[in-house]
Amino acid sequence: MPSTPSGAVNLKQTINHRFSTGAMILFVLGVAVSWFILFRFNAWFFSGIQITFFINWIFLPAAIRMLAVMVGGWAGVMGLFLGAVVTNLEQLRYEPFNIVILAGLSALGPLVAVQLCTRWLQLPSDLAGLKRSQLLVFAVAGAVFITFPHNLYFYFTGLSPDAWSGIVPMFVGDLVGTLIVLYLASFSLKLFAKTAQT
Repeated sequence: MPSTPSGAVNLKQTINHRFSTGAMILFVLGVAVSWFILFRFNAWFFSGIQITFFINWIFLPAAIRMLAVMVGGWAGVMGLFLGAVVTNLEQLRYEPFNIVILAGLSALGPLVAVQLCTRWLQLPSDLAGLKRSQLLVFAVAGAVFITFPHNLYFYFTGLSPDAWSGIVPMFVGDLVGTLIVLYLASFSLKLFAKTAQT
């Protein structure tokens, strides 16, 4: 049986690498755009219960944080960072340092939460077999690792008069927003599966 020429193997590897790189770029951009759109929708739809530009009693984009990292890992982190930079520009146009730091906190918090929950719940790296009750654990962890670093940063940089007044609404907003989106997605997938079977 003739062997495959090394040049053909290298070409195949190059094509596969470019495809995976292209897919990653599309994923990053998709996360960033999704974050931006959902952020603007949330600010408009829940404007009556918004505390500040960064804090709302219901914050649907929080689900994008968790889903992006759970699905895409570091690609999700990059997409979240890019999306957060764009949304922060509206409020912190002349404060590039705050824009970058807050975007970093928004992107890295979910990564820490997902990694800790994956180890604690002893789940495989692809999160296969994830149950609804475990989704709640991920949602709570995500809210914790976003809420506390953000509020501490708001306080030490003068963006907030204290370090605690924003903790409860931000935690509740992230948790409720994440659960709403995750459970709606879960319900939609089950409904779609039943429809496809009939």
